[in-house]
Amino acid sequence: MNAAAFAFDKQEFEQRQQRLRVEMERNHLSVIVVSVPENIFWLSGYQTKAVFTFQFLLFPLHGPLRLFTRQMEITNAIAAHEAGGFAEYELYQDDQDPMQQAQYFLRQHLQSTDKVGLELSSWSLPAQRAQQITQNVQVSEWTDASTLIDRLRLIKTPRELMALREAGRIGDAISDRAQDLIRPGRGENELAAEVMTAIVQEGSEYPGSWPNIMVGQRTGRIHAAWDGTIIQPNDHVTFELTGVVQRYHAPSWRTILVGDALPAVRHAAEVLVKAQRAAIAAMEVGRPMRVINQAVEAILAKNDPQCSVSKRSGYSLGIGFPPSWGAQWQIGLNSLVEDPLQQGMAFHVVCVGHLAEGRAVCIGSTVALTENGAEEFTHGGLFTANQD
Repeated sequence: MNAAAFAFDKQEFEQRQQRLRVEMERNHLSVIVVSVPENIFWLSGYQTKAVFTFQFLLFPLHGPLRLFTRQMEITNAIAAHEAGGFAEYELYQDDQDPMQQAQYFLRQHLQSTDKVGLELSSWSLPAQRAQQITQNVQVSEWTDASTLIDRLRLIKTPRELMALREAGRIGDAISDRAQDLIRPGRGENELAAEVMTAIVQEGSEYPGSWPNIMVGQRTGRIHAAWDGTIIQPNDHVTFELTGVVQRYHAPSWRTILVGDALPAVRHAAEVLVKAQRAAIAAMEVGRPMRVINQAVEAILAKNDPQCSVSKRSGYSLGIGFPPSWGAQWQIGLNSLVEDPLQQGMAFHVVCVGHLAEGRAVCIGSTVALTENGAEEFTHGGLFTANQD
C-alpha cells in the first residue's frame, strides 16, 4: 500500500493541537516556540529532510499557528499549510540574518504579557540560537518547555498506530531480504546494498538513521554501519533495520547464526530471546514502565547469558528525523522509570549483550500497547542462516 494512504488530515492535527493546548493551560503557557522537527511534524504535518535549517512553529494557546522557516523550504511550507496544519508561514532569505528575522517575527506575534515556552533541550535549538532569538523580545517570561510535546506523542492515535504497523510490515520485508543473503563469503556491503534497495522497493521512506549491519567481531560495535567485513563459516550477523511510513519508524533487531556458530554466541542469544519475551509479556496498561527491564533482569538472574547485558531494555519510538529514528526525548526502559504504561504507547523492546571477546548479540522488536494488549509490529529475534 502506498505510504500516502496513511497521511494525516486536518482533523487529526486539530485533535493533537487541542491536546497540547490543554497541557499549556495546565502549565500557564501562552505560547510555545516549537523547534523539534518531530514535534513540528506531529502538530502540523510540516517536514523537511533539512532538519539543520533554522525553523520553528509558533504555537499559541489562542489564535493561529505560524511557521517560520527558510525560503528554500517554501514548497514544504505550502504543502503543510494546504493540509491545514497551520494558518500562516513566514520565510527568510539566505542573504538575511535568520536570528534577526526571528526576533522581528517574534516581536510581531508575541505580547509583553506572554509566558513563552522554549524547547531548550532541542538539538535543533542550540544554546546560542535560543539566546539570540529571545534578545530584544519583551515577554513576561521565557521558560523551558522541553519534553512537553514529546510526552504527549507517547500515546498514539489509532491512525498513528496504523502507520506504525505498516512501517513494521515494510521493515520485516526489508529484514527478510537481507537475511536471505547471509552465508559465508558474502559481506556487509552486499547486505547493505540489498537493504538500501529494499528500503525503496518495499515502499519505505528514508530512515532517520542508517541501518546497523555488523558481522562477527564487529557486532560488538552495536550502532555501526557496514564496512565490508566478510561473513566467515560459523560466524554470526546482527542488523537493526526499520521501515518508515509517514515518518513513523518500526525497527527490529535480528541475530542470525551462520553454520555452527560459537557456542557462547548461541547461548547468549538464546537467553536474550527468553529475556525479551519476558519483557513483552510484562507490558500491561497501568503498570510502571520499569517492569519491562525488571522482567529482563529476572530472566538473567535465573539464566546466566555469560555476557554483559545492557540495563536498558528498549526505548519509546514513533516519528523520527535525522539523526535518529528514536526521536529526541525518548524514554529509556530501565528499572527506574515509574511512568505508567498506557494504551497507544509503542517501544522498541531490545536486549543487547556484549561477549568478552568483543562480539555482541541483539534481540529487538517494535511493540505497541493496543486494545489487544502488547502487540508486536516487527519480528526481531534469533534466526539461523540458510545452509544452501
